Amino acid sequence: MASFSVRYDPVPASVKIDLELHRPYRTWFGFGRLRCEWCNHKWGAHGCPRRRSAVKLLAAHIKSDSLRDVLAALVGFSWGGAA
Repeated sequence: MASFSVRYDPVPASVKIDLELHRPYRTWFGFGRLRCEWCNHKWGAHGCPRRRSAVKLLAAHIKSDSLRDVLAALVGFSWGGAA
């Protein structure tokens, strides 16, 4: 019987999918407001709500304090240990 090892990835696949799918686009031929191209929600300072929650979950799974602080600064939430 052949044995092989699969690397364990602590970040859920849903987080990666949400970060990939939820991107901004401009309405009105590129001159209007920013909207999310996947959920069509208004794009705020920190993205749409689904993207923001995905970044929070990603920050919760990262063990590096410096990288977690960078993500917290980008998203705009204070890290209290809860996602």
